Amino acid sequence: MRLCFNAAAIRAVSFDVTGTLLFHKESIAKTYADAAVWARLDDPPTAEELKPAFKRAYKSACLERPCFGYDAGGEKAWWAYAVRSALENAGRTVDDATFARYFRRVYQFYGSREGYEPLPDARPALDALRDRGLALGVTSNTPARTTDSVLPMLGLHDHFSFFASSSDLGVEKPDAGIFEAALERARFWCGADLAPHEVLHVGDSFECDYLGARAFGFQALHLDRSGNELVVKYNDWVLPGEFDEDEAKRCTITDLGAIVAYIDAGASW
Repeated sequence: MRLCFNAAAIRAVSFDVTGTLLFHKESIAKTYADAAVWARLDDPPTAEELKPAFKRAYKSACLERPCFGYDAGGEKAWWAYAVRSALENAGRTVDDATFARYFRRVYQFYGSREGYEPLPDARPALDALRDRGLALGVTSNTPARTTDSVLPMLGLHDHFSFFASSSDLGVEKPDAGIFEAALERARFWCGADLAPHEVLHVGDSFECDYLGARAFGFQALHLDRSGNELVVKYNDWVLPGEFDEDEAKRCTITDLGAIVAYIDAGASW
């Protein structure tokens, strides 16, 4: 029977991005509220109004136009739809010119250094894993802009050799398709003989990252950030299927440094 975690077998490590490696430097609701003031909306909504309004809008956009608009006009149009929905959920209707001014402010913010910051444990863990000769990659339900612009802007892109993003592929975690794409891209760096159980995936979503990766055949660790006030989870509508509770507990970590410790110790269970 194959072990659920076997450090000696790991040749590549795949990471989720937001909530695992990066966090929003300020709350999304505050960013949206500040943009409304800057854009001179007649009745700018407050952060308190926008917090539930955005969460509803984000969920609806994800369900109605999955993979950040892969089949519905692309990710910028997807975000415009989600941002307008957030305003409407907060009881604000604006004309197209006003919305264009507002949306540009929001969209620019998340393409700047003000939008994101690496979590404190990210860079040390990535450095250590790269130094140990492992191929590192990204497997994430994220807009391509996050991998193509934000990671380079924060100086993290050089750690990674393979990328599988939902907005590029039209399939998202926990679907096997995104993990299959990650495996194929990792094989370019590790060799065609790289097997699924030789890839470790790490992410902060139990349902999407841990269960999705395990179902595909990857090793997986669930990064529990629930005690970290910097991280907010937005995809809480994804429900878990059946799983082994004892195994899941053993495969839960609270700091990325644990990956390095497990690998150095040759841990297995």
